[in-house]
Amino acid sequence: MNKMLYTLARGFFKTIGRSSQGIYLCFEEGLTSGKTVDYVYNNKAHGSFLIGKLIDRQFLNHPGWEGVRQRRKNLEALIFKAIQELRMQGKSIFMLDIASGPAAYILSVLANVGEHDITTVCRDLDDRWLVEGRQAAKAKNLKKIRFEKGDALDASSLNFDPKPNLIVASGFYDWIVDDDTVKSSFSAIYKNLDDQGFFVITNQMAHPNLEFVEQVFTDFNHEPLRMTMRSEAKIQKWLTDAGFTVDTTLKDLKGYYSVTKARKN
Repeated sequence: MNKMLYTLARGFFKTIGRSSQGIYLCFEEGLTSGKTVDYVYNNKAHGSFLIGKLIDRQFLNHPGWEGVRQRRKNLEALIFKAIQELRMQGKSIFMLDIASGPAAYILSVLANVGEHDITTVCRDLDDRWLVEGRQAAKAKNLKKIRFEKGDALDASSLNFDPKPNLIVASGFYDWIVDDDTVKSSFSAIYKNLDDQGFFVITNQMAHPNLEFVEQVFTDFNHEPLRMTMRSEAKIQKWLTDAGFTVDTTLKDLKGYYSVTKARKN
């Protein structure tokens, strides 16, 4: 698609397209923001007048967003499995999400499995998502979870006593272009994870319209959108190189996202 067509597409999305709540969020918060992704998870069309709702339904039905919703199901399944395995070992659970956004997937898991033996810390750099996460946790009557500001790429911020035995990173590494930064993060997480603990990570392997979305939308910082595709094999190798043993990987049928549960030996 040439530059003129991208310009026309941006013009449409910024005018008529904004009658769709999902497209409105893409411009207000960024395509990769926690707010936008939570909206996609809910999968309920909203918009101004009938045309806004119709555009929004097309937006939500996009194959890329269908992959995101399947990613969440796979993510929750592997977090649940990690909790089960830690409980079978008779361990209390300290779960840390290093870049949580509002953490809807974490709250969903906790509401289903119970938090009597789970302490959870959700971190993010954006105060808005921390406030929203606290409100959502309160609405679900979850009392052993806290939301706090933190930089996921600051290795020193991962130093807890006691160490977490379940660390989660969802939708975080996709926008990090530099491979060495990702590999360094894996090593820091391994170092700060308790022995026999688990690391659950999502990864984007492909996108049906990558060039288009990068030309039309921005990221959560309203910077040019740059999404980095990495193969399942590459992520597994980096995890292994950091010291992890890869237990399980789940993927959607179209191969857009993988979710991996790795263990610290």
